[in-house]
Amino acid sequence: MKKILLITTLFFQFLSQAQIGIGGNIYSAKNIVKIQDGTKGVLFPYANNFTSFPKYNASLTDLFNNYPNLVGGLIYNKSDDQYYKYDGYAWNPARQIQGIFHSKGSRLGISSGITIPCIAFGLGVCFSAGSAEYLAPDNKSEVLVDNLGLKNSGSVTIKQNGIYDIGAALGFTGGSIGLQVGVTEFKLTLQVRYTSDGDWETIATKSNYSIVIIVDTGRNKTCSFAQTISLPAGAELRVIPTIRTIGGSGGSLSAYGTDSDSISSYIAVRLIKAY
Repeated sequence: MKKILLITTLFFQFLSQAQIGIGGNIYSAKNIVKIQDGTKGVLFPYANNFTSFPKYNASLTDLFNNYPNLVGGLIYNKSDDQYYKYDGYAWNPARQIQGIFHSKGSRLGISSGITIPCIAFGLGVCFSAGSAEYLAPDNKSEVLVDNLGLKNSGSVTIKQNGIYDIGAALGFTGGSIGLQVGVTEFKLTLQVRYTSDGDWETIATKSNYSIVIIVDTGRNKTCSFAQTISLPAGAELRVIPTIRTIGGSGGSLSAYGTDSDSISSYIAVRLIKAY
C-alpha cells in the first residue's frame, strides 16, 4: 500500500511540473498545455440553450447562481452561435453591445425614419414630423434582438414592472446650403407615456452640434445617451429628434433625416431588476 501511495504521489508531482504538448514538440515553461495543429480544432463544451448551462436558476434576476469555483469557464451556446464566459456570478455572452445579447435585453433598430426640412433666417426653424419607429425586424448579424418583447403594434412597450437601463442613439443625415455662419444643434429626447391615455413626459435629452460656415455638408452626425429609470408594465417609449440652427444667417435651406443604419440608430433596453 505504501508503494502504491508513493508512486501515485510521484506521478501527480510529475504532472504538476510538466508541460504537455499536443500536435507539436515545441514547449514553453509558461504553458501547462500547448496545442499546436493547423488542421484540427479543439472542441469545448457546448449547450443547445443557455437554460442548460451550469448554475442556471430562472428565479434569479441574472438567471444564474453564484459559484466562484467556475470562474473563467467557457461554454458554446448553439442557439445564438457564440461562447459564454462565467465570471463567478453569471454566464456572459462574448458578443454583446451594451449587454443586449441577453435574455433580459432588447436592441431595436429603425424601421421607419423621418425627414426634417429646415429654413433659416437668423435662427433656423426645422419642421420635425414626429419620432422614428424602432420596429425593425430582428437581425442577429446586426445585433438586433427583442428578447424583452418590446415591439408592439406601432410602438415600443414595456411588458414588465422594473428598473431599466435605456440607451438611445440616432444618426442624422443630410445638410444645408446658404449664407449662414453658426452651429446646427441635433437634439435627442427620450419620452415615456406611462398609460395609454396619458401625456408624453420627457425623461432625458442630449445634443450634438455641427459647425456651419456657408455649407453644412452631408457628413453624418450622431447623438446618443443612456438613462436608468423605473417603468411600469404598459409604459411606451419614443425618441424625438429635433434640429435648430444657432447663429447669424442670411438665409439657408436644409434637408435632414434620420439614419436607418443600426450602427448609429437604435434603442437598447435592459431589465436590471423586476418588481
